[in-house]
Amino acid sequence: MRFLIDTNCWMQIIRDRKHSQDVRELLAEIPDEQLFITDLSLHSVGIVLSRFKMLDQFPTFLLASGITTSIEVIGLAHNLLTAAVDCSKHFGLDFEDAYQYTIAKSLNLRLVSLDSDFDRTESGRLTPASALQLFKDEQKSQNS
Repeated sequence: MRFLIDTNCWMQIIRDRKHSQDVRELLAEIPDEQLFITDLSLHSVGIVLSRFKMLDQFPTFLLASGITTSIEVIGLAHNLLTAAVDCSKHFGLDFEDAYQYTIAKSLNLRLVSLDSDFDRTESGRLTPASALQLFKDEQKSQNS
């Protein structure tokens, strides 16, 4: 099982928010080759860090998280940008969420997010805690 980690999950760690421990556990337990971040999320993290005058922490975040070294950064193929727009209209998502959803669906990734807007979509979302539990359950069933 492969997971797309949404921007808000990464921001939980950076800003040490309520669900940061759940995200840390997910990142520690699930192998990096099963975790993905979109180019849009990565750039959004940089923008948010800049707004909070924390941009100097970006290189440390990249190194500590494994992004670009062991966690793959993926982008939405240009021919699917129209699908993201359609998704935005159909599910009432902003463009960033529609981008995340479209890429997750096109690559058969499970979307991990704290954003309840994804609950309106066909595929929904997993919280970091539920994604980790699903991963553990799958591991148990494979080992049985």
